Amino acid sequence: MSDSTDNKEGSGFMGSIRRLSRRLSGTVLSADSRDVKAYLVRNDKRNIYSYDGEDQLKVGGIVLKELAEEYGTPLYVYDANRLVDNYRLYLGSLKNVKNFMLCYAVKANPNLALLNLFYKLGAGFDVVSGGEIARCLAAGVDPAKIIFSGCGKTVEELTVAVKADVQCINVESWEELDRIEAVASRHNKMQNISIRVNPELNLDGLSHPNILTGSGGHKFGVPIGEAVAIYSRAKASASLKIKGISCHLGSNIDKLEPFIEARDRLLALADELRQELSICVEHINLGGGFAAQISGASAHVSETPAADTIPQWVERLAKPITERGLKMVLEPGRSLVADGGVLLTKVEYVKAPPYGQQHPIVPGQLKGGHEASAGLTTEFKYNVAGPICETTDVFHRDLVLGQKLESGDYVIIVDAGAYGSSMTSNYNTRNKPAEVMIHDGHPTLIRERETYEEQFKREKLVLDLKLKSLNTVEEAESQEDLNNAA
Repeated sequence: MSDSTDNKEGSGFMGSIRRLSRRLSGTVLSADSRDVKAYLVRNDKRNIYSYDGEDQLKVGGIVLKELAEEYGTPLYVYDANRLVDNYRLYLGSLKNVKNFMLCYAVKANPNLALLNLFYKLGAGFDVVSGGEIARCLAAGVDPAKIIFSGCGKTVEELTVAVKADVQCINVESWEELDRIEAVASRHNKMQNISIRVNPELNLDGLSHPNILTGSGGHKFGVPIGEAVAIYSRAKASASLKIKGISCHLGSNIDKLEPFIEARDRLLALADELRQELSICVEHINLGGGFAAQISGASAHVSETPAADTIPQWVERLAKPITERGLKMVLEPGRSLVADGGVLLTKVEYVKAPPYGQQHPIVPGQLKGGHEASAGLTTEFKYNVAGPICETTDVFHRDLVLGQKLESGDYVIIVDAGAYGSSMTSNYNTRNKPAEVMIHDGHPTLIRERETYEEQFKREKLVLDLKLKSLNTVEEAESQEDLNNAA
């Protein structure tokens, strides 16, 4: 973490916000709790974190410093109330929709406690692997609430899905259709399926190219031009039952228009299937991909669906579907859990300058006494970097705070509820963090911190190979000695 100071007359907190918002993907909050509260009110932001009267940062009513002292860092902290609120926001937007299914995209955060919470709220589940099916079942989920998506499904994964009687399998290719049919036939099952159609839209610039999935050339789904043919093939099967049409455009998309275009293409396909093949689908699955309700949107994501626009989006998407008597299926992930979690971390070192992805960073405790004389405000600039042996391991560059950070201080990385814990790894043999859920003011450990021994307990030494290698080295060294002696 690098540290520098800049004195700028009249800059202040909001000046920092205005400057930074032009180049940062998240919001940087002032070190003054009064400024934080005022900023949130003015910008209609709702966060799970706040400073108390003693300038201690809290989530769900719990002082984060206390959580750090009890559970260690890094630590993922989730607010159950926010997760419930986000789910109910979708339900509220569907109150006028008679026939729908809301499925949580498990890949966003697969912790069993979160899965069980959403199941109790009535959610279905979008899974993309046999492991995610196993997680859902371990969390008490009824298999009839599971939709199995994802490309590259193995025989073993499909066997788990078919034997468990999952509600529907989204077919990704012609060969996968054959494989699902064979597995279902082997187990004397009639398997519900939906074809995942690639609508082949132009999605350039709508999100990061690596998380877009609905354009031509992407590995996902069956090209829409082949859809009628593959549905004809599925109709002829004695082991498959056609239930719907599915698609998925990508992730973190902040414009409604591509979803509307995809919906219209799927509805046109439904009409074609009915007219040409007498296939009457029951549902239209538009997948997920709504941008998260990030706590502070910069200019380039100004159309991110905020709390008051998600209902409008969903209502506009649903109306033409339900007017035809079809069920609408949505599979949100990031927008349900992103702002429901933070990553609590501790500053290990502050490194002098000089020395990716950018997240909002908030100090764990505010410190006063940093106002300079003559109306000048002291600002401290940091690069917030992790310990991984890669140059790209940087959470935020040029972060400006109104206070100086020191070794031992706590900070949180916000909007970390989605694709944080789920994408952790053991690179550099680092232990995966613990996770805590706060509910009604009480913290519960929902994942224990990993230990080194747990990481390598399934690994084995190859003692014989090691001995043979040593013998080869010794023989080579002996021959070299003989040559030198000669």
